[in-house]
This record gives sequence, structure tokens and C-alpha cells, in this order.
Amino acid sequence: MNTTEKRAYLLLSVLLWIYLWLRAWQVQIIYDEVATFYHYIHTGEFIPWFAHWDANNHILNSALTIVSYNLFGSSPLALRLPNLLVSVLFFIYCFKIAEEINNKYLRWVFILSLLFAHSFVDYFTLSRGYGMSMALLFAAIWYLMQSMKEAGTKNYLLTLLFINLAVLANLTLIFSVFIFLGLLFLNLIGRKKTILSAVITFIAGMLPAAFFVKLLFFMKTKGLLYYGSAVGFKSMTLWSLVKYFTGFESGAIEYLLIFYFVIIVIAMAFLISKTKGSNPFSNIHFVFAFLLIGNVVAILLNALLFDVNYPEDRAALFFFPFFIGSLIFIADESKTNYLQKVLIGLSTAFLFFPVHFLMTANLSHNSLENFRILQRFYDKVEGEQKEGEMLSVIGGSHNKELMWSYLNFRNGGKLSQMNTRSYPSLDLDYQITGYENDPDWFELYDSIDYDPQTQFYLVKRKKALPRKLVQSRDNIIHKEKPQREFFSLLKGRADTLIGKSLVVGFSLAVSAESKPFESWVVFTVKDKNKKTLRYERIPFDWLRTDWSNPENRMVNSIYVNELPPESDKYFLFVWNINKVSYQIINGKASVFVLENE
Repeated sequence: MNTTEKRAYLLLSVLLWIYLWLRAWQVQIIYDEVATFYHYIHTGEFIPWFAHWDANNHILNSALTIVSYNLFGSSPLALRLPNLLVSVLFFIYCFKIAEEINNKYLRWVFILSLLFAHSFVDYFTLSRGYGMSMALLFAAIWYLMQSMKEAGTKNYLLTLLFINLAVLANLTLIFSVFIFLGLLFLNLIGRKKTILSAVITFIAGMLPAAFFVKLLFFMKTKGLLYYGSAVGFKSMTLWSLVKYFTGFESGAIEYLLIFYFVIIVIAMAFLISKTKGSNPFSNIHFVFAFLLIGNVVAILLNALLFDVNYPEDRAALFFFPFFIGSLIFIADESKTNYLQKVLIGLSTAFLFFPVHFLMTANLSHNSLENFRILQRFYDKVEGEQKEGEMLSVIGGSHNKELMWSYLNFRNGGKLSQMNTRSYPSLDLDYQITGYENDPDWFELYDSIDYDPQTQFYLVKRKKALPRKLVQSRDNIIHKEKPQREFFSLLKGRADTLIGKSLVVGFSLAVSAESKPFESWVVFTVKDKNKKTLRYERIPFDWLRTDWSNPENRMVNSIYVNELPPESDKYFLFVWNINKVSYQIINGKASVFVLENE
């Protein structure tokens, strides 16, 4: 690159980085980020086999975000800080890789299509592992290219370091580890007097890879490799990537991608055939193509042999840079004037992404999901709560639960947990809904706020249903008993309440030194065979971290939808998940029936 190009790249990178910071600050946290926060960041437990099992745990992201959380708190910007900082690596190594492209036009198509693919760089604004894994992947690709050009222990080790860190951030890159190892090994054995180095490098790379494979197989036995679908590579992976990166659901684009893939394979085979005697595994212009083709083959075999789902959108994010890089580097390698012109012409289509970036850039919502709940929704519900009265109950769909919970956590846990299991019940005091065209809603509810971006309404019942007291218990006291997992707050007969909906209210002066206090208040209804018919819970640690001061009482309400005919008994209790010491200095719990009009 000449000086002008370098300055242009620096300017674009700085402007993009500022934009990413603004998005990380302004755009509301998304569902998966909240799940990561509650399961791994808030608890400080992220190491597999010692933490909550879920594919949501992007190990490196969890580890770095815990540090950021402990230093800066739970704001979205604090939780997203590690990805923002690691994005600098992406800018650096994207630049270094681009310098290996000889054709100036192709070089800038590569830069612009990667830096300004909104759905790609947006992951640097989220507390997830995908963004940082792409930055680390680019570093690994750069050092792999250097090891192909010049043998050296430093390049080999840095290649292995960065690709394994990338997998630690995003396990979907597992196949890429083996492709990296294969390319390193094949490159090394082609050099004289490096067989020992090849064996040592291969073994060093296989050790972490073996750990990742063991982890993935264990997750599969637990049913945690759930993201994606078995419908097929084209129907799931290509379809979801097209929709995610372009916003279109187009079969024509899917077939266009297949056409491009075939062109890449044919062009690479042609170039290899024209360079007989040279080692194609030492040619840096084929690195992206080997990664692209290798991952396609591996995913097809993985689905066929192990019945693993085909990856969907973010789980297949790596295909985007592999695809872009494959065509551009092969076009750059082509010495045949006609072939290069054809490939350059095909690569021009990638300039769609910077144009799309300009059309979709915003500081309001995420590219992946759009379930934000405005702070003012929360403020309005809180502002209408009257001191001394039971908390109102609020409902919404499943994808809004964690969003509401995070808002509640950030505001001190002052409101009730969102009820999602019975949505769309028409009994609740407030609801956040998108059913603006359903006449039943506005017959019973008034709209008190609206978000035009998500098209979510905050609605309030015109007339709250009367609550008739069924049972109440005062002076609830629980002394410290660390080994006691369950403590009963209230229990009673449910067979007289069949067909009725309930509201359970409680006020508990809790003292717990554990931070966070990982316990739940649970209300459950069982039949005569002790089968669970209804189950609602409110986690203490979803409301706030510190429960050491009993003056900061846990005051909350639980809505329970119509009790089924088999109902026999109900139970309200504290589930002390980790069996830690805690006390209830005093408390009160009540069960009410909602009387329908």
C-alpha cells in the first residue's frame, strides 16, 4: 500500500471504531447478552464443567467480560468493552492481510466489504464471542500466511495461539483449527529439515483441539448444539446468511452463492494445475479458499455422520470473510488476463456491503434481533406503582423476558418479573405487545406508550381485575441453615381454585452475604401424583446483586395462569440453589384469586 492508501485505511478504521463505540453505548442489550450476563458474568463462573452448561458460554468472551464487569459495572458499554477493544486487532490484521493483495482494486474491495458489512462488524458491539473470534481469526490467518512465506517457530506458534483463542471465543470455528493444522503440517513437511518441527507443531496444535472436540461432544450429549436446523446446508445455512447479511429472503441469491463457490473451486484448481511443481499449501492466495472449502465439507460430513444441525446465521459467521477472501485472493493470484477480469467483475458485487452499511447504519437497534424495551416503558410502570400496594404484574412474549429483567436489574429490581408462560393472557395489569391489530387488546387495555422502531405497545388494563385474598402468612422467619436447600413460605390446597388465575405477593427482609445470591422464590402447583402443573420463579440475582441489607426487602408479585382441573396443592418456597447461608428476618406472603368481570 502507498502512503495515501494507508492514511485512507486509518481514517476509515477510526471512523468505524467511533461508530462501533456509539452503538455499544446507545443500542440496548440483546437477549443473548443478558443470558450471558446472568449465567456467567454475574456469577463469575464460566469454566466448562464448573459452570452452567449452555452453548451461550463463549468462554473467552465470558472471561474477559467478567473482568470488565468487576471494573466498570453492568452497563451495556461495560459488558461490551472487551469486544470493542479486541476489534482493534481486526483493523490491524485486516490491513496486514489486505497488503498481500497486489491488485489495488481487489485490495479495496476486500477492505470495504469486510470493514463495512454492517451485520459482520456489529458483533464487535456485543458481549458475545463472535466479534472477538473474527479479530483473532484474522490474526491467525495473517501469521499462517507468514509461516507459508517464511518458516519460523514464532509464526507457527502465533498462528496456533490466535486460532485457538478464536475457538475459545467461538466454538463454531472448530473445523478451522484442523484446517489450520493441516495447512501448517503440509507446509512444514515440504521444507527440508523441518519434519521434527512439523511433528512438534502438529502435536502442540492438537492438544487444545482435542479439548475443544471433547467439549463439543459433551455438549452434544446434553443437547446443547441446538442452534441451526437439520433441513440442509442450502435451506438453513445459506438461507440464513443471505437474510442476515442482505435483509433479503431470496432463493436466487442462494443459487448465486453456489455459482460463486463453484467458480472459486474451478479457478483454484485451474491455477494449481498451471503451477505444477510448486506446493499449493505454501501459496498464501489459497488460504481463504482452503478454509472456505474445508468448512463446507466438514459441516456436510458433520451433519451426515453425527446428526449435528447445519449452522444458522451467527453460527456460520466465518463463512462471510472466507467467501470474500477466497474470490479476491484467487482473482489476485490469476495470471491469466481473461480469468482475472472475470473474477474482478464477480468481486464487484461485494461492494453491495458498504452501500448496505450506509442504508442500515443506526444507533437504535441490533442487526440480529429487535426486541428492545425502552427505558421509558419501565419508568411509566414504575411511576404508577403506589407505595404499600402489591406490585402490578406485567406480561410479554418469551423473547422480551430477559430484556425486561435486565432493565429491572439496572433499576434496582423494583418491579415484578415479566410473565411469559401464559402470554398473551388478558388478566395482567400491564403488557408489552405487538398485537396492535387484535381488537381484544384494546377492548380491555389502553395503550400508554409505543415504540415505532419495534412496533411494541405498552398497554395497561382499563380496569385491573379485583384480587380476593385466599391465604396469607405473616412473620415468616428463617434462620441460617446453610445446608437447607428449600424453605417453605406458604402452601395450601389448589383443588378449590381450579380454573382461577392467581397473583402471589410477598415481601421478604432477606440477609445473604453471598454475592450474587443465587436463589429463587418459586410458586408451583402440583396434582395428587406430585406432577408439576404450574411453575413460576423469580431469581434473587436477577433483581440485584447485594442482599446483605435486610432493609432492602424483596417485594414482588407472581402471576399464575388458570389452574388446570388436576390441581391439588400449591407451594411457595425459596430454593437456595447453592445451599449458602442466608436469613429471612421477617416476611409476609399472600395468595390472591383474580376475579374475572
